Amino acid sequence: MSTENKVNLEDFERGERELSSFYLKLAFILGGVLGLVHVFILSVYPIDPWVFRAIHFGSAGAFCFLLYPALKKNTDKNPSVFDLVMAVLLLGAAVYIALNYLEMLNRVGVSPTGLDLFFAIVAIVGLLEMTRRTTGIALPIIAVIFLLYAYFGSYFPNELWHRGYSIERILSYTFSMDGIFSIPLGVAATYVFVFILFGSFLEVSGAGKFFMDLSYAIAGRFRGGPAKVAVLSSALMGSINGSAVANVASTGAFTIPLMKKVGYKPKFAGAVEAVASTGGQILPPVMGAGAFIMADMTGIPYTSIVIAAIVPAFLYFFAVLCMVDFEAGKQKLEGLSKDELPNIKAVLKERGYLITPLIVLLFSLIVLNNSPIRAALLSIGVLIIMSWFTRNKIGPKQIWVSISNAMKGMASIAATCASAGIIIGVFALTGLGGILADFLIALSGGVVWIGLVLVMILCILLGMGLPTVAAYALAASTVAPALINMGVPQLSAHLFIFYFACISTITPPVALSSFAGAALAKARPMQVAWTALKLGITAFIVPYLFIIDNSLLLQGDIFVIIMDIFTASIGIVALAAGIQKFMFNKLTTLLQLLILFSAIMLVIPIIWISVPGLILFLIISYFNYKNKITHVEDVDKVFNT
Repeated sequence: MSTENKVNLEDFERGERELSSFYLKLAFILGGVLGLVHVFILSVYPIDPWVFRAIHFGSAGAFCFLLYPALKKNTDKNPSVFDLVMAVLLLGAAVYIALNYLEMLNRVGVSPTGLDLFFAIVAIVGLLEMTRRTTGIALPIIAVIFLLYAYFGSYFPNELWHRGYSIERILSYTFSMDGIFSIPLGVAATYVFVFILFGSFLEVSGAGKFFMDLSYAIAGRFRGGPAKVAVLSSALMGSINGSAVANVASTGAFTIPLMKKVGYKPKFAGAVEAVASTGGQILPPVMGAGAFIMADMTGIPYTSIVIAAIVPAFLYFFAVLCMVDFEAGKQKLEGLSKDELPNIKAVLKERGYLITPLIVLLFSLIVLNNSPIRAALLSIGVLIIMSWFTRNKIGPKQIWVSISNAMKGMASIAATCASAGIIIGVFALTGLGGILADFLIALSGGVVWIGLVLVMILCILLGMGLPTVAAYALAASTVAPALINMGVPQLSAHLFIFYFACISTITPPVALSSFAGAALAKARPMQVAWTALKLGITAFIVPYLFIIDNSLLLQGDIFVIIMDIFTASIGIVALAAGIQKFMFNKLTTLLQLLILFSAIMLVIPIIWISVPGLILFLIISYFNYKNKITHVEDVDKVFNT
């Protein structure tokens, strides 16, 4: 077995806490057992959704209290007595639901028993602490505010008034399929888990290094090669792991130093990694967890969502690649030498089999129309079997490490989704969702474009304090109905919301992905954030475009779709050139303004606007290339000619 694929117990990833040998082994064994239970239920023996979600929640809770300390500065290696008690109680809550769920269905929110209320309190308190430990204080505070609103509703004025509910009813309702165990946690326990598991197997198999080496072999020799490698590799890994910040921390450790090595400024290197990792969440077929939650919330088939997201994702990453290329041209940066790059034939010969599971995944999802769960498990099986014919065999120990790591990785995701469930439950219980939808329509005056801007602002604000999954789930459950009532198609409305929930991680003043990139690049966080905003500007434009015309979602007349994709792609080149003030040569201020104007015309999916924009872009490109304009005074000479 190669050293690359060799694993030890220490390869089981820990949380914030360094565990002693006993607790490390305990978490390692517990993760494997609970993970195998998940796989068995998902693939062999389906059970009631409430029971399965409860098992998932209890498992995640046990991991949170074992792996994450109460305080970041806590130097204790081992869990406290409180941690152990909470871990046992949360598992106990799952067992209680499994034994009593049929009776509980008839008394939820109506006549809960004493034990119902006890385990409801355990679950809510445990969940708030889980979320605080894994994602910060913002989401628990918001969840508590909503619980208080459910109780004190009669004290609120006018439209926000409701009659208020008893503590017993709030607790019982929250501890049900309408609260903690609602759609977000259900998606986490099923779709997200299997793709986290898939990513964990890829990691153990050495796929992370393979994707990095393959990206370097393909793009490393070109102008600004390391930045293009960062875009490609981070996009691939970010789509699977679904966490922009985590992806920055993992892939950025390799890509950012290399970008700086070839001459990119630290703030630019950090921003490229942040933008690429953030974009992974909108990249089909996995799209983090967003596509799965969207499918469950809307009833739109998963395959339809993935297909619709292809062109917007392409435009996003095409823009980033153009910008890093133009920046390299402006700074006269070269790619890496042949000696510094891996040989593509050798990379493919040694580890090319790692591409096969991804091909199987796509084929199973799109052609065979299998469920995401079946497709992911099938891809894992193919990966394991193929590894047996290589030096990097995935044996029982690697399988156990992969499953344990997947369960560990689910801790923060499950906490986030369950907390979002509390808020969604209060919306349903109090009718607040309908109130906010009516308020949005009233505030916008029924004008779609004003409503879209308001929704964009809301999604970005939510995303600054919440993980993407929670921000999307909350916004989609509250303001998506308002957009639909204004005439926006359901799929377009939800994709619009999801996009802005994602890019909140690169939007100042709170841009978590950018801040993570800044730490690795040793640059000022706000400088990285503003640079990332510039690089990711396409994500602020594309959602409005598919609201204007759904051709960019691959819907409608085929000729119109092809034409709009073509002009939008040229528009992206023009936009990147205008922002970077460079194309073939450095652009003057006048040409920069003209090319930005042509970019706006090109990306608008209306043919009588985009065609004149294309003509203007071609004229500017010709003058810039042919005459090598570098000074303002040259402009008059060229136009006179």
